[in-house]
Amino acid sequence: MDKQTEKILASLSYFSVFFAPFLFPLIIWIGLERPVSTHGKRAILYHIAPYLFLILVVIAVGLMGLYAKTSLIIAIILLIIGIIGMVYFFIYNLYCGIKVLLMDQLRE
Repeated sequence: MDKQTEKILASLSYFSVFFAPFLFPLIIWIGLERPVSTHGKRAILYHIAPYLFLILVVIAVGLMGLYAKTSLIIAIILLIIGIIGMVYFFIYNLYCGIKVLLMDQLRE
């Protein structure tokens, strides 16, 4: 596989947040060799991280209970932090994909 194809596949692992967030990077990670597979593995982690964080926030809110006024304020703050985290990882995936496309040579 030539270097240009490797760069495109590695960057598509990150850009797959738009079309196949978990499936495409998994295929790249399992099906290809290094250094492209390394980018597939990283992309999976970057795709999964915001959802795990949001799940933890929802669990924390559920354990607190929404009965007290203070708990409601804390829950809203945690949900806002969770949404900001999801937006951050979305933008970070775009940054990583563009960075891979602009690199001269893929690094592991």
